[in-house]
Amino acid sequence: MDSNNQIPATGNKSCYAAAAERTLRQFIDAFWFEGALDGHLERQADGKADLYLRGSNEQGQAIEYRIAAHPANSFGRHRLHGPVCEASSGMSTTDIATVAGNLLRSHAAQNGPRFINELIHTAAKQACSLQARALAAKGRTALDLPYAWQEAQLGDGHLYHPCYRSRIGFNLADHQRYGPEFAQAFGLVWLALDKQLADIHGLPSIDYIQFLQTEIGAAEVLRLQQTITLSGKDADNYYLLPAHPWHWRQSLQIQYADWLADDRLLYLGVGETTWLAQQSIRSLTSLVSHNNHNLKLPLAIANSSADRILSDHHVHNAPLISQWLNNLCSEDNFLQQYCRLAVLAEPMGITLAPAASRQDRYGLLGAIWRQSPTSILRQGEQVFPCTALTTLDDQQQLNISSWLQQHGTETWVKALLHAMLPPFIHLMLAHGVLLEAHAQNTLLIVRDGLPVGVAIRDLPGGLHYIAGQTTNEAQLQHLRQAPAHRNVANASNGFAMDTTDEARDYLLEVLLFIHLSELAHRLTLHHGFEESRFWQLAAQTVLDYQAQVPQLFARCQQFNLFAPELQMEKLASRRLSAASAQAFHIVPNPLHQFIQSQGA
Repeated sequence: MDSNNQIPATGNKSCYAAAAERTLRQFIDAFWFEGALDGHLERQADGKADLYLRGSNEQGQAIEYRIAAHPANSFGRHRLHGPVCEASSGMSTTDIATVAGNLLRSHAAQNGPRFINELIHTAAKQACSLQARALAAKGRTALDLPYAWQEAQLGDGHLYHPCYRSRIGFNLADHQRYGPEFAQAFGLVWLALDKQLADIHGLPSIDYIQFLQTEIGAAEVLRLQQTITLSGKDADNYYLLPAHPWHWRQSLQIQYADWLADDRLLYLGVGETTWLAQQSIRSLTSLVSHNNHNLKLPLAIANSSADRILSDHHVHNAPLISQWLNNLCSEDNFLQQYCRLAVLAEPMGITLAPAASRQDRYGLLGAIWRQSPTSILRQGEQVFPCTALTTLDDQQQLNISSWLQQHGTETWVKALLHAMLPPFIHLMLAHGVLLEAHAQNTLLIVRDGLPVGVAIRDLPGGLHYIAGQTTNEAQLQHLRQAPAHRNVANASNGFAMDTTDEARDYLLEVLLFIHLSELAHRLTLHHGFEESRFWQLAAQTVLDYQAQVPQLFARCQQFNLFAPELQMEKLASRRLSAASAQAFHIVPNPLHQFIQSQGA
Protein backbone atom coordinates (compact mmCIF):
# COMPACT_ATOMS: atom_id res chain seq x y z
CA MET A 1 0.00 0.00 0.00
CA ASP A 2 1.33 3.46 -0.95
CA SER A 3 2.21 5.44 2.18
CA ASN A 4 0.73 8.52 0.51
CA ASN A 5 -2.59 6.77 -0.06
CA GLN A 6 -3.73 6.24 3.48
CA ILE A 7 -7.10 4.77 4.30
CA PRO A 8 -9.44 7.49 5.57
CA ALA A 9 -10.55 7.28 9.18
CA THR A 10 -14.15 7.85 8.09
CA GLY A 11 -16.35 6.12 5.55
CA ASN A 12 -15.62 2.56 6.65
CA LYS A 13 -18.94 1.86 8.36
CA SER A 14 -19.13 -1.84 7.52
CA CYS A 15 -15.48 -2.45 8.39
CA TYR A 16 -15.82 -0.68 11.72
CA ALA A 17 -19.01 -2.57 12.58
CA ALA A 18 -17.26 -5.89 11.88
CA ALA A 19 -14.19 -4.83 13.86
CA ALA A 20 -16.16 -3.61 16.87
CA GLU A 21 -18.35 -6.71 16.81
CA ARG A 22 -15.29 -8.97 16.84
CA THR A 23 -13.62 -6.94 19.60
CA LEU A 24 -16.68 -7.07 21.86
CA ARG A 25 -17.24 -10.75 21.13
CA GLN A 26 -13.61 -11.61 21.86
CA PHE A 27 -13.71 -9.60 25.10
CA ILE A 28 -16.87 -11.38 26.29
CA ASP A 29 -15.67 -14.79 25.10
CA ALA A 30 -12.36 -14.60 27.00
CA PHE A 31 -13.75 -12.97 30.15
CA TRP A 32 -16.71 -15.37 30.37
CA PHE A 33 -14.41 -18.37 29.87
CA GLU A 34 -12.16 -17.10 32.66
CA GLY A 35 -15.11 -16.59 35.02
CA ALA A 36 -14.81 -12.81 35.10
CA LEU A 37 -18.35 -11.88 34.01
CA ASP A 38 -21.75 -12.31 35.65
CA GLY A 39 -24.30 -14.19 33.56
CA HIS A 40 -25.86 -17.48 32.53
CA LEU A 41 -26.39 -19.70 29.49
CA GLU A 42 -29.84 -20.59 28.19
CA ARG A 43 -29.93 -23.65 25.97
CA GLN A 44 -32.54 -24.04 23.27
CA ALA A 45 -34.25 -27.20 22.00
CA ASP A 46 -32.25 -27.20 18.76
CA GLY A 47 -28.96 -27.40 20.69
CA LYS A 48 -28.11 -23.74 20.25
CA ALA A 49 -27.57 -21.47 23.24
CA ASP A 50 -27.60 -17.81 24.24
CA LEU A 51 -25.29 -16.24 26.77
CA TYR A 52 -26.96 -13.59 28.95
CA LEU A 53 -24.63 -11.18 30.74
CA ARG A 54 -25.56 -8.91 33.61
CA GLY A 55 -24.07 -5.51 34.33
CA SER A 56 -25.09 -2.04 35.48
CA ASN A 57 -25.07 1.36 33.85
CA GLU A 58 -23.63 4.60 35.25
CA GLN A 59 -26.86 5.23 37.18
CA GLY A 60 -26.57 1.84 38.88
CA GLN A 61 -29.49 0.34 36.96
CA ALA A 62 -29.27 -3.31 35.98
CA ILE A 63 -28.68 -4.01 32.30
CA GLU A 64 -28.45 -7.27 30.40
CA TYR A 65 -26.84 -8.26 27.11
CA ARG A 66 -27.26 -11.36 24.97
CA ILE A 67 -25.00 -13.10 22.46
CA ALA A 68 -25.32 -16.44 20.66
CA ALA A 69 -23.06 -19.28 21.77
CA HIS A 70 -21.97 -22.57 20.25
CA PRO A 71 -22.12 -25.62 22.53
CA ALA A 72 -19.09 -26.02 24.76
CA ASN A 73 -16.31 -27.92 23.03
CA SER A 74 -12.54 -27.78 23.42
CA PHE A 75 -11.46 -26.92 26.97
CA GLY A 76 -15.11 -26.41 27.97
CA ARG A 77 -15.19 -23.12 26.09
CA HIS A 78 -18.43 -21.77 24.61
CA ARG A 79 -17.47 -20.07 21.35
CA LEU A 80 -19.57 -16.98 20.75
CA HIS A 81 -20.86 -15.77 17.40
CA GLY A 82 -22.89 -12.94 15.99
CA PRO A 83 -23.42 -9.49 17.50
CA VAL A 84 -23.92 -8.40 21.10
CA CYS A 85 -27.55 -7.39 21.69
CA GLU A 86 -29.31 -5.53 24.46
CA ALA A 87 -31.49 -8.24 25.94
CA SER A 88 -34.50 -5.98 26.59
CA SER A 89 -34.78 -4.51 23.10
CA GLY A 90 -33.03 -7.15 21.02
CA MET A 91 -31.07 -4.38 19.30
CA SER A 92 -27.46 -5.11 18.43
CA THR A 93 -24.77 -2.74 19.65
CA THR A 94 -21.13 -2.06 18.85
CA ASP A 95 -20.69 0.57 21.58
CA ILE A 96 -17.52 -0.83 23.14
CA ALA A 97 -17.10 1.74 25.90
CA THR A 98 -20.71 1.35 27.10
CA VAL A 99 -20.95 -2.44 26.91
CA ALA A 100 -17.53 -3.11 28.45
CA GLY A 101 -18.06 -0.39 31.06
CA ASN A 102 -21.43 -1.79 32.07
CA LEU A 103 -20.17 -5.38 32.30
CA LEU A 104 -17.01 -4.47 34.23
CA ARG A 105 -18.53 -1.87 36.56
CA SER A 106 -18.84 -4.25 39.51
CA HIS A 107 -15.15 -5.14 39.26
CA ALA A 108 -14.00 -1.65 40.26
CA ALA A 109 -10.82 -2.69 38.49
CA GLN A 110 -7.79 -0.45 38.80
CA ASN A 111 -6.90 -0.97 35.15
CA GLY A 112 -10.47 -1.00 33.82
CA PRO A 113 -10.41 2.38 32.01
CA ARG A 114 -7.06 1.58 30.42
CA PHE A 115 -8.32 -1.81 29.28
CA ILE A 116 -11.48 -0.32 27.73
CA ASN A 117 -9.31 2.22 25.94
CA GLU A 118 -7.30 -0.66 24.50
CA LEU A 119 -10.52 -2.24 23.22
CA ILE A 120 -11.48 1.02 21.52
CA HIS A 121 -8.07 1.29 19.88
CA THR A 122 -8.31 -2.34 18.79
CA ALA A 123 -11.61 -1.84 16.97
CA ALA A 124 -10.47 1.35 15.22
CA LYS A 125 -7.23 -0.20 14.00
CA GLN A 126 -8.86 -3.48 13.04
CA ALA A 127 -11.35 -1.49 10.93
CA CYS A 128 -8.42 0.04 9.01
CA SER A 129 -6.89 -3.39 8.56
CA LEU A 130 -10.16 -4.82 7.23
CA GLN A 131 -10.53 -1.91 4.84
CA ALA A 132 -7.00 -2.43 3.55
CA ARG A 133 -7.74 -6.10 2.98
CA ALA A 134 -10.90 -5.19 1.06
CA LEU A 135 -9.00 -2.70 -1.10
CA ALA A 136 -6.03 -4.98 -1.75
CA ALA A 137 -5.42 -5.86 -5.37
CA LYS A 138 -6.38 -9.41 -6.24
CA GLY A 139 -3.42 -11.48 -7.36
CA ARG A 140 -1.67 -14.63 -6.29
CA THR A 141 -3.32 -16.76 -3.66
CA ALA A 142 -2.03 -16.55 -0.11
CA LEU A 143 -0.19 -19.87 -0.43
CA ASP A 144 1.80 -18.56 -3.39
CA LEU A 145 3.03 -15.36 -1.75
CA PRO A 146 6.71 -15.16 -0.72
CA TYR A 147 7.15 -15.95 2.96
CA ALA A 148 7.87 -12.36 4.03
CA TRP A 149 4.48 -11.22 2.73
CA GLN A 150 2.68 -14.22 4.22
CA GLU A 151 4.27 -13.38 7.57
CA ALA A 152 3.19 -9.76 7.28
CA GLN A 153 -0.28 -9.98 5.80
CA LEU A 154 -1.77 -13.33 6.76
CA GLY A 155 -2.54 -12.67 10.40
CA ASP A 156 -5.77 -11.88 12.21
CA GLY A 157 -4.09 -10.84 15.44
CA HIS A 158 -4.43 -12.79 18.68
CA LEU A 159 -7.59 -14.91 18.39
CA TYR A 160 -8.18 -15.06 22.15
CA HIS A 161 -6.91 -11.88 23.79
CA PRO A 162 -9.47 -9.04 23.29
CA CYS A 163 -6.82 -6.37 22.62
CA TYR A 164 -5.51 -8.20 19.60
CA ARG A 165 -4.68 -5.06 17.61
CA SER A 166 -4.58 -2.25 20.18
CA ARG A 167 -1.07 -0.97 19.35
CA ILE A 168 -1.28 1.79 21.95
CA GLY A 169 1.11 4.52 20.86
CA PHE A 170 0.36 4.22 17.15
CA ASN A 171 -2.15 6.64 15.71
CA LEU A 172 -4.02 5.48 12.60
CA ALA A 173 -1.36 6.87 10.26
CA ASP A 174 1.37 5.02 12.21
CA HIS A 175 -0.78 1.89 12.18
CA GLN A 176 -1.05 2.02 8.40
CA ARG A 177 2.63 2.86 7.92
CA TYR A 178 4.13 0.26 10.25
CA GLY A 179 1.40 -2.35 10.81
CA PRO A 180 2.46 -5.61 9.15
CA GLU A 181 -0.86 -6.23 7.42
CA PHE A 182 -0.31 -3.10 5.29
CA ALA A 183 3.04 -4.50 4.06
CA GLN A 184 4.89 -1.21 3.65
CA ALA A 185 8.66 -1.45 3.48
CA PHE A 186 10.76 1.09 5.37
CA GLY A 187 14.34 1.88 6.26
CA LEU A 188 15.82 1.81 9.75
CA VAL A 189 17.40 4.66 11.65
CA TRP A 190 21.04 4.00 12.54
CA LEU A 191 22.61 5.28 15.73
CA ALA A 192 26.09 5.13 17.20
CA LEU A 193 26.35 4.22 20.88
CA ASP A 194 29.41 4.93 23.02
CA LYS A 195 31.09 1.55 23.56
CA GLN A 196 31.45 2.20 27.28
CA LEU A 197 27.66 2.22 27.57
CA ALA A 198 27.00 -0.90 25.48
CA ASP A 199 27.11 -4.66 25.87
CA ILE A 200 27.50 -6.97 22.87
CA HIS A 201 26.02 -10.44 23.35
CA GLY A 202 26.93 -12.97 20.68
CA LEU A 203 28.08 -16.49 20.08
CA PRO A 204 31.80 -16.77 20.89
CA SER A 205 32.92 -17.10 17.29
CA ILE A 206 31.08 -14.00 16.00
CA ASP A 207 32.52 -10.48 15.80
CA TYR A 208 29.90 -7.71 15.91
CA ILE A 209 31.29 -5.52 13.11
CA GLN A 210 31.90 -8.49 10.83
CA PHE A 211 28.39 -9.71 11.56
CA LEU A 212 26.92 -6.33 10.55
CA GLN A 213 29.00 -6.33 7.38
CA THR A 214 27.48 -9.67 6.44
CA GLU A 215 23.95 -8.48 7.22
CA ILE A 216 23.81 -4.99 5.71
CA GLY A 217 26.94 -5.01 3.56
CA ALA A 218 30.49 -3.83 4.14
CA ALA A 219 29.84 -0.68 2.10
CA GLU A 220 26.89 0.30 4.30
CA VAL A 221 28.87 -0.29 7.49
CA LEU A 222 31.71 1.85 6.10
CA ARG A 223 29.26 4.61 5.14
CA LEU A 224 27.84 4.69 8.66
CA GLN A 225 31.31 4.71 10.22
CA GLN A 226 32.33 7.58 7.94
CA THR A 227 29.27 9.50 9.14
CA ILE A 228 30.62 9.15 12.68
CA THR A 229 34.02 10.41 11.54
CA LEU A 230 32.48 13.37 9.71
CA SER A 231 30.77 14.39 12.96
CA GLY A 232 34.22 14.77 14.53
CA LYS A 233 34.15 11.54 16.53
CA ASP A 234 36.31 8.41 16.43
CA ALA A 235 34.28 5.56 14.90
CA ASP A 236 36.31 3.03 16.89
CA ASN A 237 34.71 4.36 20.09
CA TYR A 238 31.14 3.59 18.99
CA TYR A 239 28.96 0.60 18.19
CA LEU A 240 26.45 0.87 15.36
CA LEU A 241 22.88 0.31 16.53
CA PRO A 242 19.66 0.12 14.46
CA ALA A 243 16.35 1.63 15.63
CA HIS A 244 12.80 1.46 14.33
CA PRO A 245 11.99 4.83 12.70
CA TRP A 246 8.77 5.31 14.68
CA HIS A 247 10.55 4.42 17.91
CA TRP A 248 13.28 6.93 17.12
CA ARG A 249 10.82 9.76 16.49
CA GLN A 250 8.36 9.05 19.28
CA SER A 251 10.62 7.78 22.07
CA LEU A 252 14.39 7.84 21.68
CA GLN A 253 14.79 11.49 20.69
CA ILE A 254 13.07 12.47 23.93
CA GLN A 255 14.14 9.75 26.36
CA TYR A 256 17.80 9.99 25.30
CA ALA A 257 17.98 13.72 24.61
CA ASP A 258 20.79 14.01 27.16
CA TRP A 259 22.93 11.34 25.46
CA LEU A 260 22.26 12.89 22.05
CA ALA A 261 23.30 16.29 23.40
CA ASP A 262 26.66 15.13 24.77
CA ASP A 263 27.43 12.64 21.98
CA ARG A 264 27.08 9.47 23.97
CA LEU A 265 24.53 8.65 21.28
CA LEU A 266 24.84 9.83 17.67
CA TYR A 267 22.18 9.99 14.98
CA LEU A 268 23.54 8.67 11.67
CA GLY A 269 20.44 8.84 9.46
CA VAL A 270 18.34 6.24 7.67
CA GLY A 271 20.00 3.09 6.36
CA GLU A 272 19.84 1.84 2.79
CA THR A 273 18.40 -1.62 3.57
CA THR A 274 14.60 -1.91 3.46
CA TRP A 275 12.60 -4.01 5.90
CA LEU A 276 9.12 -5.43 6.26
CA ALA A 277 7.33 -5.77 9.60
CA GLN A 278 6.40 -9.25 10.81
CA GLN A 279 3.26 -10.02 12.81
CA SER A 280 4.90 -9.08 16.09
CA ILE A 281 5.41 -5.58 14.59
CA ARG A 282 8.84 -5.09 16.20
CA SER A 283 10.42 -8.03 14.35
CA LEU A 284 11.49 -7.28 10.78
CA THR A 285 12.44 -9.15 7.61
CA SER A 286 15.20 -7.82 5.35
CA LEU A 287 14.01 -7.28 1.78
CA VAL A 288 17.59 -7.27 0.49
CA SER A 289 17.87 -11.00 1.14
CA HIS A 290 15.23 -13.14 2.83
CA ASN A 291 17.99 -15.43 4.05
CA ASN A 292 19.59 -12.62 6.05
CA HIS A 293 18.84 -12.58 9.76
CA ASN A 294 15.55 -11.12 10.92
CA LEU A 295 15.86 -8.20 13.30
CA LYS A 296 13.99 -7.65 16.56
CA LEU A 297 13.90 -4.07 17.86
CA PRO A 298 12.27 -2.33 20.81
CA LEU A 299 9.06 -0.48 20.05
CA ALA A 300 7.47 1.83 22.63
CA ILE A 301 3.93 0.63 22.06
CA ALA A 302 1.62 -1.72 23.94
CA ASN A 303 -0.23 -4.54 22.18
CA SER A 304 -2.41 -7.24 23.73
CA SER A 305 -1.94 -5.35 27.02
CA ALA A 306 1.84 -5.84 27.03
CA ASP A 307 4.57 -3.36 26.22
CA ARG A 308 6.85 -4.19 23.31
CA ILE A 309 10.24 -3.00 24.46
CA LEU A 310 13.32 -5.23 24.22
CA SER A 311 14.41 -6.25 27.69
CA ASP A 312 18.14 -6.17 28.38
CA HIS A 313 18.08 -9.64 29.91
CA HIS A 314 16.51 -11.10 26.76
CA VAL A 315 19.31 -9.65 24.63
CA HIS A 316 21.89 -11.06 27.04
CA ASN A 317 20.25 -14.50 27.07
CA ALA A 318 19.47 -14.91 23.37
CA PRO A 319 22.81 -16.39 22.17
CA LEU A 320 23.24 -18.45 25.36
CA ILE A 321 19.83 -20.09 24.93
CA SER A 322 20.37 -20.52 21.19
CA GLN A 323 23.63 -22.41 21.64
CA TRP A 324 22.34 -24.49 24.56
CA LEU A 325 19.11 -25.47 22.82
CA ASN A 326 20.75 -26.22 19.48
CA ASN A 327 23.28 -28.47 21.20
CA LEU A 328 20.56 -30.23 23.17
CA CYS A 329 18.48 -30.90 20.05
CA SER A 330 21.43 -32.01 17.91
CA GLU A 331 22.43 -34.59 20.55
CA ASP A 332 18.93 -36.07 20.94
CA ASN A 333 18.42 -39.18 18.79
CA PHE A 334 14.62 -38.98 18.76
CA LEU A 335 14.55 -35.37 17.63
CA GLN A 336 17.12 -36.07 14.94
CA GLN A 337 15.53 -39.27 13.60
CA TYR A 338 11.79 -38.70 13.96
CA CYS A 339 11.21 -34.92 14.08
CA ARG A 340 11.90 -31.89 11.94
CA LEU A 341 12.41 -29.22 14.58
CA ALA A 342 14.30 -26.11 13.50
CA VAL A 343 15.46 -23.77 16.24
CA LEU A 344 15.76 -20.25 14.86
CA ALA A 345 18.92 -19.19 16.66
CA GLU A 346 19.52 -15.65 17.89
CA PRO A 347 23.32 -15.39 17.62
CA MET A 348 23.85 -11.67 18.11
CA GLY A 349 22.45 -8.79 20.13
CA ILE A 350 23.34 -5.38 21.51
CA THR A 351 21.94 -3.62 24.54
CA LEU A 352 23.00 -1.25 27.29
CA ALA A 353 25.53 -2.26 29.89
CA PRO A 354 23.82 -2.81 33.26
CA ALA A 355 25.46 0.29 34.76
CA ALA A 356 24.03 2.43 31.93
CA SER A 357 20.49 1.07 32.18
CA ARG A 358 17.76 2.96 34.02
CA GLN A 359 14.36 1.69 35.06
CA ASP A 360 12.47 4.64 33.55
CA ARG A 361 13.86 3.92 30.08
CA TYR A 362 14.55 0.21 30.42
CA GLY A 363 14.60 -1.78 27.19
CA LEU A 364 14.35 1.20 24.82
CA LEU A 365 17.77 0.69 23.17
CA GLY A 366 18.88 -2.65 21.76
CA ALA A 367 18.56 -5.22 19.00
CA ILE A 368 18.51 -9.00 18.50
CA TRP A 369 19.32 -10.71 15.20
CA ARG A 370 17.42 -13.96 14.59
CA GLN A 371 18.01 -16.66 11.99
CA SER A 372 15.70 -16.27 9.01
CA PRO A 373 13.05 -18.99 8.62
CA THR A 374 13.79 -19.39 4.92
CA SER A 375 17.47 -20.05 5.64
CA ILE A 376 16.70 -23.39 7.34
CA LEU A 377 14.68 -24.91 4.49
CA ARG A 378 15.74 -28.05 2.67
CA GLN A 379 15.13 -28.79 -0.99
CA GLY A 380 11.39 -28.75 -1.78
CA GLU A 381 10.34 -27.27 1.58
CA GLN A 382 8.29 -24.15 2.27
CA VAL A 383 7.81 -22.30 5.54
CA PHE A 384 4.35 -21.04 6.45
CA PRO A 385 3.25 -18.89 9.45
CA CYS A 386 1.11 -20.87 11.87
CA THR A 387 -0.99 -17.75 12.45
CA ALA A 388 -2.04 -18.04 8.79
CA LEU A 389 -3.48 -21.54 9.26
CA THR A 390 -6.72 -20.01 10.57
CA THR A 391 -7.07 -17.09 8.13
CA LEU A 392 -9.85 -16.91 5.55
CA ASP A 393 -9.85 -15.87 1.91
CA ASP A 394 -12.37 -13.63 0.15
CA GLN A 395 -14.78 -16.55 -0.13
CA GLN A 396 -14.65 -17.17 3.64
CA GLN A 397 -12.73 -20.37 3.09
CA LEU A 398 -9.54 -21.24 4.92
CA ASN A 399 -6.48 -20.08 2.99
CA ILE A 400 -5.08 -23.59 3.44
CA SER A 401 -8.19 -25.19 1.87
CA SER A 402 -6.33 -26.16 -1.30
CA TRP A 403 -3.82 -28.12 0.81
CA LEU A 404 -6.69 -29.81 2.65
CA GLN A 405 -8.36 -30.74 -0.63
CA GLN A 406 -5.12 -31.93 -2.18
CA HIS A 407 -4.23 -34.35 0.62
CA GLY A 408 -7.57 -34.91 2.35
CA THR A 409 -8.35 -33.07 5.56
CA GLU A 410 -7.75 -36.00 7.90
CA THR A 411 -4.43 -36.88 6.28
CA TRP A 412 -3.35 -33.25 6.47
CA VAL A 413 -4.39 -32.88 10.12
CA LYS A 414 -2.54 -36.07 11.04
CA ALA A 415 0.59 -34.72 9.37
CA LEU A 416 0.23 -31.40 11.19
CA LEU A 417 -0.17 -33.06 14.59
CA HIS A 418 2.77 -35.39 13.92
CA ALA A 419 4.93 -32.40 13.00
CA MET A 420 3.78 -30.23 15.89
CA LEU A 421 3.20 -32.34 19.01
CA PRO A 422 6.10 -34.85 19.41
CA PRO A 423 9.03 -32.38 19.36
CA PHE A 424 7.61 -30.06 22.03
CA ILE A 425 6.33 -32.90 24.19
CA HIS A 426 9.67 -34.69 23.88
CA LEU A 427 11.63 -31.61 24.91
CA MET A 428 9.51 -31.45 28.07
CA LEU A 429 9.58 -35.17 28.93
CA ALA A 430 13.16 -35.97 27.97
CA HIS A 431 14.86 -32.68 28.83
CA GLY A 432 12.60 -30.65 31.13
CA VAL A 433 12.41 -27.86 28.53
CA LEU A 434 9.27 -25.83 27.78
CA LEU A 435 9.01 -23.62 24.70
CA GLU A 436 6.24 -21.09 24.18
CA ALA A 437 4.85 -22.77 21.07
CA HIS A 438 1.89 -20.51 20.34
CA ALA A 439 1.01 -19.69 16.73
CA GLN A 440 3.10 -16.52 16.42
CA ASN A 441 6.23 -18.27 17.70
CA THR A 442 5.88 -21.38 15.54
CA LEU A 443 6.27 -21.74 11.79
CA LEU A 444 5.10 -24.75 9.83
CA ILE A 445 7.50 -26.45 7.43
CA VAL A 446 5.61 -28.02 4.52
CA ARG A 447 6.53 -30.02 1.45
CA ASP A 448 4.00 -30.04 -1.40
CA GLY A 449 1.47 -28.56 1.03
CA LEU A 450 1.86 -31.32 3.63
CA PRO A 451 3.33 -30.51 7.09
CA VAL A 452 6.71 -32.13 7.66
CA GLY A 453 8.16 -30.09 10.53
CA VAL A 454 8.09 -26.98 12.64
CA ALA A 455 10.39 -24.06 13.41
CA ILE A 456 10.41 -22.23 16.75
CA ARG A 457 11.48 -18.63 17.41
CA ASP A 458 11.62 -16.02 20.20
CA LEU A 459 13.81 -18.19 22.40
CA PRO A 460 14.68 -15.82 25.29
CA GLY A 461 11.06 -14.72 25.69
CA GLY A 462 9.60 -18.21 25.44
CA LEU A 463 11.91 -20.53 27.38
CA HIS A 464 10.95 -22.24 30.64
CA TYR A 465 12.50 -25.25 32.28
CA ILE A 466 11.78 -27.56 35.21
CA ALA A 467 14.18 -26.82 38.03
CA GLY A 468 16.33 -29.84 38.87
CA GLN A 469 15.03 -31.88 35.91
CA THR A 470 16.62 -30.18 32.91
CA THR A 471 19.40 -31.42 30.64
CA ASN A 472 22.62 -29.44 31.03
CA GLU A 473 20.81 -27.22 33.51
CA ALA A 474 24.09 -25.86 34.89
CA GLN A 475 24.55 -23.93 31.65
CA LEU A 476 21.31 -22.07 32.35
CA GLN A 477 22.71 -20.60 35.54
CA HIS A 478 24.39 -17.99 33.36
CA LEU A 479 21.04 -16.65 32.19
CA ARG A 480 20.23 -13.16 33.37
CA GLN A 481 16.92 -12.88 35.24
CA ALA A 482 14.46 -10.09 34.61
CA PRO A 483 14.74 -7.16 37.00
CA ALA A 484 12.11 -7.07 39.74
CA HIS A 485 10.15 -4.24 38.17
CA ARG A 486 9.70 -6.30 34.96
CA ASN A 487 8.50 -9.37 36.83
CA VAL A 488 5.90 -7.24 38.59
CA ALA A 489 4.75 -5.70 35.31
CA ASN A 490 4.40 -9.09 33.61
CA ALA A 491 3.32 -11.21 36.58
CA SER A 492 6.11 -13.58 35.61
CA ASN A 493 7.83 -16.20 37.72
CA GLY A 494 10.93 -16.23 35.56
CA PHE A 495 12.35 -19.16 33.62
CA ALA A 496 12.19 -22.02 36.15
CA MET A 497 9.10 -24.07 36.95
CA ASP A 498 8.88 -26.14 40.10
CA THR A 499 6.61 -29.09 39.26
CA THR A 500 5.80 -31.41 36.38
CA ASP A 501 2.10 -30.51 36.62
CA GLU A 502 2.94 -26.82 36.24
CA ALA A 503 5.09 -27.60 33.21
CA ARG A 504 2.49 -29.86 31.58
CA ASP A 505 -0.30 -27.35 32.07
CA TYR A 506 1.80 -24.56 30.62
CA LEU A 507 2.80 -26.51 27.50
CA LEU A 508 -0.72 -27.78 26.80
CA GLU A 509 -2.18 -24.33 27.37
CA VAL A 510 0.18 -22.70 24.88
CA LEU A 511 0.34 -25.50 22.32
CA LEU A 512 -3.21 -26.85 22.44
CA PHE A 513 -5.41 -24.03 23.74
CA ILE A 514 -3.82 -20.82 22.45
CA HIS A 515 -2.59 -22.46 19.25
CA LEU A 516 -4.22 -25.62 17.91
CA SER A 517 -7.73 -25.19 19.34
CA GLU A 518 -8.21 -22.15 17.08
CA LEU A 519 -7.46 -24.27 14.03
CA ALA A 520 -9.67 -27.11 15.29
CA HIS A 521 -12.56 -24.67 15.69
CA ARG A 522 -12.15 -23.12 12.23
CA LEU A 523 -11.80 -26.51 10.58
CA THR A 524 -15.24 -27.28 11.98
CA LEU A 525 -16.81 -23.96 10.99
CA HIS A 526 -15.34 -23.63 7.52
CA HIS A 527 -14.40 -27.14 6.47
CA GLY A 528 -16.82 -29.47 8.24
CA PHE A 529 -14.09 -31.33 10.13
CA GLU A 530 -15.34 -32.09 13.64
CA GLU A 531 -13.41 -30.72 16.61
CA SER A 532 -13.84 -33.99 18.48
CA ARG A 533 -12.10 -35.83 15.64
CA PHE A 534 -9.25 -33.31 15.73
CA TRP A 535 -8.63 -34.04 19.41
CA GLN A 536 -9.01 -37.77 18.91
CA LEU A 537 -6.23 -37.60 16.32
CA ALA A 538 -4.17 -35.44 18.69
CA ALA A 539 -4.59 -38.01 21.47
CA GLN A 540 -3.51 -40.78 19.12
CA THR A 541 -0.46 -38.75 18.09
CA VAL A 542 0.56 -38.43 21.74
CA LEU A 543 0.05 -42.17 22.31
CA ASP A 544 2.08 -43.00 19.19
CA TYR A 545 4.89 -40.80 20.46
CA GLN A 546 4.83 -42.45 23.89
CA ALA A 547 5.07 -45.87 22.21
CA GLN A 548 8.19 -44.69 20.36
CA VAL A 549 9.99 -43.77 23.60
CA PRO A 550 9.53 -46.73 25.98
CA GLN A 551 12.57 -45.52 27.90
CA LEU A 552 10.46 -42.51 28.97
CA PHE A 553 7.53 -44.59 30.28
CA ALA A 554 7.96 -43.36 33.85
CA ARG A 555 8.15 -39.75 32.67
CA CYS A 556 4.98 -40.19 30.61
CA GLN A 557 3.21 -41.46 33.71
CA GLN A 558 4.60 -38.64 35.81
CA PHE A 559 3.50 -35.87 33.44
CA ASN A 560 0.15 -37.50 32.58
CA LEU A 561 -0.64 -35.61 29.40
CA PHE A 562 -4.15 -37.09 29.52
CA ALA A 563 -4.99 -35.63 32.94
CA PRO A 564 -8.71 -34.79 33.17
CA GLU A 565 -8.11 -31.14 34.04
CA LEU A 566 -5.54 -28.45 33.39
CA GLN A 567 -4.74 -25.24 35.25
CA MET A 568 -4.51 -22.36 32.79
CA GLU A 569 -3.59 -18.72 33.18
CA LYS A 570 -6.30 -16.08 33.04
CA LEU A 571 -4.58 -14.44 30.13
CA ALA A 572 -7.18 -11.75 29.40
CA SER A 573 -9.05 -10.87 32.57
CA ARG A 574 -5.97 -10.62 34.81
CA ARG A 575 -5.06 -7.48 32.86
CA LEU A 576 -7.72 -5.66 34.87
CA SER A 577 -5.67 -6.07 38.01
CA ALA A 578 -2.34 -4.55 38.98
CA ALA A 579 -1.54 -7.63 41.08
CA SER A 580 1.91 -9.11 40.50
CA ALA A 581 0.73 -12.72 40.90
CA GLN A 582 -0.56 -14.80 38.02
CA ALA A 583 -4.22 -15.88 38.15
CA PHE A 584 -5.43 -19.31 37.02
CA HIS A 585 -8.59 -21.31 36.36
CA ILE A 586 -9.32 -25.01 35.88
CA VAL A 587 -10.45 -26.34 32.49
CA PRO A 588 -11.07 -29.81 31.02
CA ASN A 589 -8.25 -31.37 29.01
CA PRO A 590 -9.52 -32.21 25.47
CA LEU A 591 -7.15 -35.20 25.27
CA HIS A 592 -8.61 -36.89 28.35
CA GLN A 593 -11.88 -38.12 26.85
CA PHE A 594 -10.03 -40.25 24.29
CA ILE A 595 -7.64 -42.07 26.58
CA GLN A 596 -10.03 -44.96 27.28
CA SER A 597 -11.07 -45.46 23.68
CA GLN A 598 -7.44 -45.52 22.57
CA GLY A 599 -6.67 -48.44 24.84
CA ALA A 600 -4.09 -46.71 27.02
